[in-house]
Amino acid sequence: MRSPGSVYKKLKEVKYRHLVVLYKKYFRRIPENCLYNYRYVFSGEEGREGEIRLCMLHQDTPNLKTGIMPHLVDLCTESNHCLRCNGFANKHTKEDVRELFEEELKNKNTKEKKYPDICALEWVLERSVVGLPPATWLQTVWYAIKRKVLRNKIL
Repeated sequence: MRSPGSVYKKLKEVKYRHLVVLYKKYFRRIPENCLYNYRYVFSGEEGREGEIRLCMLHQDTPNLKTGIMPHLVDLCTESNHCLRCNGFANKHTKEDVRELFEEELKNKNTKEKKYPDICALEWVLERSVVGLPPATWLQTVWYAIKRKVLRNKIL
């Protein structure tokens, strides 16, 4: 059986790995991650909807409702357009992605569906802490002395 400390360390590693995956997803150079990219949805024939992505980099007011200058609009639908674009600016920051991840972890349903490994490790930590009796005064002193001795040996 693993100690609660090793389970907690593994939990931190798993959360970090999921966060790195989200960073990679939100920092790729694709049209959806560009600050100037606008998703325009239109209805086509037979009630089907389509979408195009417009680059609003050179617009004074990048809002289709107030009006745009059509000669300054570019289509940006493929990822290779973003790889060659000098005006690409990512609309996500590290703090935004971290907050999104923390919000997903706070929502129980989302956490159970997207991150079952995190749920399992948290469950193990809950079970390991519930059955432990509180440490006595003598045990606390003993562990403090033991830590001090081990630190001095290492240094």
